[in-house]
Amino acid sequence: MTKIKICGIFQEASAELLNQVQPDMAGIILAPGHRRSVGIMTAMAIRAKLDDHIPLYGVFDDQNVMDILTFYGNGLIQGAQLQDDVSEDAVTLLRDKGVPVIQTRRPEAALRDTAADIVQIDTSAGTGTTFDWQAVPPKPLRKKPLMLAGGLNVDNLADAIAQVQPDWVDISSGAEVDGVKDIALMAQLVAIAHAHE
Repeated sequence: MTKIKICGIFQEASAELLNQVQPDMAGIILAPGHRRSVGIMTAMAIRAKLDDHIPLYGVFDDQNVMDILTFYGNGLIQGAQLQDDVSEDAVTLLRDKGVPVIQTRRPEAALRDTAADIVQIDTSAGTGTTFDWQAVPPKPLRKKPLMLAGGLNVDNLADAIAQVQPDWVDISSGAEVDGVKDIALMAQLVAIAHAHE
């Protein structure tokens, strides 16, 4: 099956909905300045309500690696998602400390070496827009598990999975109605992803 990450969780109530639909991973934005950014208290409340077996990844821009390690060390997050301008030295340091890492890349950089566990492909991180999936390198060339992001929703997810054959899909705005996570959409998305071998 294709695994699914529901990202951009910014309300405690959404954690309870995630427990009902059981995605493989959840994400919170710990980088400031985004619509779905959360503070430490909200992040702690979300983690406390989220099922223990659903890992929660923090999304970061250019924050200090030591801050990320603190979030990981105190159990707030179970992994870090880094944007494509973060240095490979930072990725390596986090991995050396045992932190699972998702590294966001543009399609043309998908095959560049990285210490990250998963390479996420997106053309403009966080904007919720699709791109030409044919730009993603075919599965036989990939060195790391691939996570597809960018404008995925219930209408295009099955096609995206069929074309790209990602190991993971990452969805935020496509799981929302009027800017809030919607249980019916999330349930559909999880079902579509998990239906694909």
